Amino acid sequence: MVELGALDDLFDFSATPAYPHAGPIVQASVAEFLVRSARSHRREAKLEVEVVLAGPVEPAAREEAARIQFGRYFANETERTMLEIRANRAEGIGAFWYAIPFVLVAGVAAAIASSLYAGSGSDVSWFALVYLAFITIVWVMLWDPTEMLLFDSYLLRLRRRAMQKLAVAPVRIVYRSMPLPAATSPPG
Repeated sequence: MVELGALDDLFDFSATPAYPHAGPIVQASVAEFLVRSARSHRREAKLEVEVVLAGPVEPAAREEAARIQFGRYFANETERTMLEIRANRAEGIGAFWYAIPFVLVAGVAAAIASSLYAGSGSDVSWFALVYLAFITIVWVMLWDPTEMLLFDSYLLRLRRRAMQKLAVAPVRIVYRSMPLPAATSPPG
């Protein structure tokens, strides 16, 4: 449920629509609230959005146009999130392939350092320092691809599912000025 003053408060008419949007976009704060709400109800197959307006009753044609634009906005955001998922995957795999040579070099250097240490009666602290440096290089090189491919992709998929549900969710517009339906009392 989203409470607004008027139907026009649902959209940001001052923002210039950017690809993939062609019409007015949903207010950023409203969109983020709805996406978070949809993500918190991710186990539900379908969602319903209720927009409660404090302002005057709008004509049915304006309400229907708002419903259509609402659905288009989230369908476009779904497309944009899909592009973000593809870019994230490509960047993660690219970063992983870029990291492999560094990891291999660090492994070879650690092996050489280990054999040098085993052959000489040198201090353990020197070897520990070199080994720690190589492990740090490996960790730094593998962190970014791992974050992109595992963590970021999971969060983007959750966002995409929420957007898809919101794109097809029925939007019910109610007015505070309208009387609430009378509660029925149980027979008795």
